[in-house]
Amino acid sequence: METPYALIIKFFDEECTAEEIQSLVAWRQASSNNETIFQELLHTWNHDHGNKDKDVIPAKARVWSMVQSHIDAENEIFPSYPKQTLAQVAVVAASIALVAGLFISFLLFFHMPATVTYANVETPPGQKSHMTLPDGTKVWLNSGSKIVYASDYNKKMRIIKLVGEAYFDVVHNPKCPFVVETGFVNVKDIGTAFDVEAYPNDSIINVSLVRGEARVVSAIDQSQIALLHPNQMVSINKANLFSKLTNCNAVDQSIWIRNQIRFNGTTPDEMFNQLSRWYGVNIEVADASPQMRYWLTLKTESLTETLALINKISPITYTINGEEVHVKFRP
Repeated sequence: METPYALIIKFFDEECTAEEIQSLVAWRQASSNNETIFQELLHTWNHDHGNKDKDVIPAKARVWSMVQSHIDAENEIFPSYPKQTLAQVAVVAASIALVAGLFISFLLFFHMPATVTYANVETPPGQKSHMTLPDGTKVWLNSGSKIVYASDYNKKMRIIKLVGEAYFDVVHNPKCPFVVETGFVNVKDIGTAFDVEAYPNDSIINVSLVRGEARVVSAIDQSQIALLHPNQMVSINKANLFSKLTNCNAVDQSIWIRNQIRFNGTTPDEMFNQLSRWYGVNIEVADASPQMRYWLTLKTESLTETLALINKISPITYTINGEEVHVKFRP
C-alpha cells in the first residue's frame, strides 16, 4: 500500500473529512512501518509548529526532506541520467522547494482557523473492534458502541466522546490531556488503562482502572467524583451523580476485549441485558427471581449454546426468532 503523503499532510493541517481520517487510521494499522512513518512526520510537524518564533522555511524543508527520503526508500528502480540533466533537474527542484517554502510560510503567518471535522467510529451490535488513535492510544470498542473525536485531536487536548463501552490504553502526555466525555461524567487520564461503560439505556456508568490513575469528574461543574487507583471501580448514578467506589478485579471488568464475558454474582436481568449486547439481539425475560445470582464465563459459545447452559443452571424455556429472543423461567 502506497504511503498517502498528501492525506497525512492534510490531516496535520486539520483539513481531513471524517472518512479521510478513518482511511488514514486504517493505513496506519496496516503495518508497523506505516505507523513509524506517520510518527516521524508527526514529530517533525509538531516541532515546527511549536517553534513559531523561528524561521519556518528551513523547518518545512526538513519535513519535505523526510517525505522525500521515504519516497526514495519505496522506489526499487533507480534510473540513471546524465550529470547535466541531473543538474538541471536539481535547479528546478530547488526553485520549486523555495516557492513552496515561501507559500507555506505565508500560510503560517496568515493562517485562518481550519474547519474542525469529526471522525465517528462505531461498532455494530454483537461485534467488537480495536483501533489506534493518532497519538498512539489504543481503543477497544464493545458491542453497540461508538467514539467521536475532532480533527484537532492531539493538538492541545485529546477529547473522546463515548457512547457505550470502551477500553482505553492511553499514551500519557501531561501537556495534552486525555479526556473521555460521556455526557454525565468525564474521565481524565493520569497515565492509565481503564474501562468506561456508559450505555445510553443504562442508569449507571461504571469506570474501572487497570493501571495508573484516573480522575472522574462531573460533566456539569468538573467537581471530582472519584480518584481511581488500580483495581478500583466507581459506579455513578446518572440521575443524581451519586457514586459508589469499590474494589474490583479490573481485568475481569474489561475481559470482553479478550472476547470473553464473565458474570460474578450477577442477577438474571443484568446478565440477560449484557447478553443482549454481546450477541446483538433483544432478549425478553419473564418470571426471573431477583434473588437469583449467576457465576459463569463465556468464550466462544453461540447464543443457543449459552441458553442451553443457563437452562442447566436454572430451568428456562426459550425461543429464538431472528434478533428476538424470549426467555421464561420455569418453577
